[in-house]
Amino acid sequence: MRLSTIHSSILGFAASLLILTASTAEALPNGFSQVQVGSGLSRPTAFAFKGDQIFVTEQATGQVRVVRPDGTLRPFPLLTVSVSAGQTERGLLGITLDPDFATNKFLYIYYTTGPGALGYTGSPKNRVSRFMFVPGTGTATGETIIVDNIPSDAGNHNGGDIQFGFDGALYIAVGDGGQFHSDAQGLNTLRGKLLRVYGDGTSPSDNPYRNQPGARRCGRPSGPPPGTGPCKEIYALGFRNPFRFSTRQANRSLIVGDVGEGTWEELDTLLIGRNYGWNIVEGPCFLSNPNCTPGSISYPAQFEYPIHYYNHSGAGEVGQTIIAGAFAENGSNYPAPYAGAYFYGDYSAGWVHVLTMDGNNNVTDLLDFAALSSPVCFRNGPDGNVYVLSLGGTLYKYVYTP
Repeated sequence: MRLSTIHSSILGFAASLLILTASTAEALPNGFSQVQVGSGLSRPTAFAFKGDQIFVTEQATGQVRVVRPDGTLRPFPLLTVSVSAGQTERGLLGITLDPDFATNKFLYIYYTTGPGALGYTGSPKNRVSRFMFVPGTGTATGETIIVDNIPSDAGNHNGGDIQFGFDGALYIAVGDGGQFHSDAQGLNTLRGKLLRVYGDGTSPSDNPYRNQPGARRCGRPSGPPPGTGPCKEIYALGFRNPFRFSTRQANRSLIVGDVGEGTWEELDTLLIGRNYGWNIVEGPCFLSNPNCTPGSISYPAQFEYPIHYYNHSGAGEVGQTIIAGAFAENGSNYPAPYAGAYFYGDYSAGWVHVLTMDGNNNVTDLLDFAALSSPVCFRNGPDGNVYVLSLGGTLYKYVYTP
């Protein structure tokens, strides 16, 4: 179902106010089917492809499970870590494989540290660690901490997505920790940021704050150096809870889904050194005036304007927890307008929608697609299909049959 589109421009940033003409469809578009790939998972959060197997993280168990090609779960996990999952959104939240996995066998996870995790003491923190896959055993061992001491102040707003970018660096999504929201604007903390590091935790030389006076490696496993200088790992700032982000091969860009507070959900194109506005703006409005009419305010030039947004209530596209999705690339056989389009979801509203975009990530159309309970992660599979994971325990893919 195609949805009408109204375009506006604010301070030179292209915006799209997209209005649905009908509620979320229960049926998929003609020719599409939702195929179950794996089931029986315990609160799964993220997944990554290794050939014809799929590695899936489980939030509270701290296990990475393996989905076999026939859709069954292997009886023993790939690895297990001690996680703190007693409060809302903490736990094992993200996974990715090294671009050179075939050679070095490295994989990475993002998790909230639990009791006794490698000698860690104190309140739970989020951590990114590297493991090595051991062929023949089907397990991964040898934890090496890459980025540590990522705040998890209130248990929520942890972020948690990790993926390698087209530049070969590891990108890490970090929320504001559920407290100290204004720290998303501060350069001396990892809260509310997109980080960029190499696979050993060091930061690329062109990270925007790496060479400023007093700059520190804030995620150093032994703890950040003394001082209040900027964090070398920061790539972009001003996020509330960038739970998931997406890679787009067509123009080698990254798209971030930032979960909103009381009014707006948004998608942003990730740009080096840019500020995405939290906790001053949310979506197209100031946080102090969240019910503004989109396009009616003078949007601050220092903040990057979202490429797409929607409200928590009212008419049109509605939801409360945006889940950044996946582009139908990698040889997808999807027909127009779905070929190369962006599939994303809303965890709270339980839907999957599709955006078409031009080469600059300007949204050109919004399409209703399907209902799906509690989507938490989308990926473009090696077969070109879009895969989506439900927190309820099932992994699906959308298959098109002409």
